[in-house]
Amino acid sequence: MTRRTLGAALVTATALAATPGIVAAEPAPQSERTTKPSIHMLEGFSFVPNRYMQEKQRFNKDIYSLKSGATIQLKNRSEEEPHTLSIVSRSDVPKTPRALGGCFEGGVCGALLQAHQFPQGDGDPAVPLLNKGAPGLDVKGDSMYLKGGASKSVKLSAKAGSTLSFICILHPWMQAKITVR
Repeated sequence: MTRRTLGAALVTATALAATPGIVAAEPAPQSERTTKPSIHMLEGFSFVPNRYMQEKQRFNKDIYSLKSGATIQLKNRSEEEPHTLSIVSRSDVPKTPRALGGCFEGGVCGALLQAHQFPQGDGDPAVPLLNKGAPGLDVKGDSMYLKGGASKSVKLSAKAGSTLSFICILHPWMQAKITVR
């Protein structure tokens, strides 16, 4: 998160804190015209002094219905935060705070971070694309890394009738799925 974003969030939250019961809401993203199906990684931040702070990193939808063979445009709308789109099994999707921690400690997030060869601390992975099955997105373990502000295209190679659960392994509360038609 940039200082500018944090500053804007603090000013907004401070102003709204004077009005009981009101919390700053992030504006909806503007739609983009594209011929390709798209998945966007979004950011946001909410802060109420002496109450709470909330990160709002998420995918722009919970469920995507996409045709097998489609080329998907991935767009990281966060200018600073990197994200991944990582295919995981449904049982690997964390559903509790404890499961979020477990995702890194012996779970799928830790395993995929290691497979991407992320450096200790900050930095880009040595292996930005993991492809376990056919080229494109089709099986558990397929994972794409996107720097802040980056866009990439990927083919949906999963068979019609399948469902792909995915998360960002850096921010595993970012969760969605693709139903393949």
